[in-house]
Amino acid sequence: MPHMVNIRYFGYLGVFLLVLTAALAALFGLGNLHGAIAVQIGLPVLAGLFGVAGGFANPLRERVGALRLVGLTDISLGASMAASALTATDALVFRAVVVLGGACLALIGVNYLAGGRFFDAGDVDV
Repeated sequence: MPHMVNIRYFGYLGVFLLVLTAALAALFGLGNLHGAIAVQIGLPVLAGLFGVAGGFANPLRERVGALRLVGLTDISLGASMAASALTATDALVFRAVVVLGGACLALIGVNYLAGGRFFDAGDVDV
């Protein structure tokens, strides 16, 4: 029995990311979001937008494809993880593990962009 990917869950993830980043911006103020911090907050916003666009029916999803938008969600989240590790003051091993995790998530996104070419992405349940 093939694995089914319910794309709607990525839409929920996108909404969660947008609400979370809006709450962080409200809590810390937009004036404090500059430089690397702005990138760390901006990438999850981008991931949230891609997640919402890929998870819920809309003209963009019909034109681009749900899996491609979900792939861009994963790539944005992976890049956000790498950006946060580069600005962390923790041990080098911790930063390396976070960058590696972000790279793995981004590679999953690349696979979604390729339509599951490198490993089975499952059937899409929209």
